[in-house]
Amino acid sequence: MSAEEAESTDAAATSVDVEELIGKLREEVRRSGSDPGALPGDPAERQAARAEAERLWPVSADRSLRLRPGVRGGIGTPVKAVLRKLMRWYVEPLAYDQRSFNAAALRLIDDLQEQVDRLEAELARSRGERGTSA
Repeated sequence: MSAEEAESTDAAATSVDVEELIGKLREEVRRSGSDPGALPGDPAERQAARAEAERLWPVSADRSLRLRPGVRGGIGTPVKAVLRKLMRWYVEPLAYDQRSFNAAALRLIDDLQEQVDRLEAELARSRGERGTSA
């Protein structure tokens, strides 16, 4: 067997169905929620995305401190608590603005969803009327 035949045999043995691979990757990205351009397909996915947005929208400067074991945790935790209180005046206005934006964006998204649902119902009605009159 020549070197060329060996290479072609190896290539054939390791060939991959590219379309299938791309399909699997797209599905994994869609399920992970990392695909910014994809719209949730069914209402359950849309409801889950809305529930997640509702859970995450209230941004705050306050977060619980994670306690580290040992000396670093014993010294670091009280120092971090004091630093957080001192920096709150600087961070909280940004968190307030972010909360306001998030609330406005969610209201807008809800309004747009209501408009889409209304237009879809209107379209279905007009298609039904057109089908019965024809």
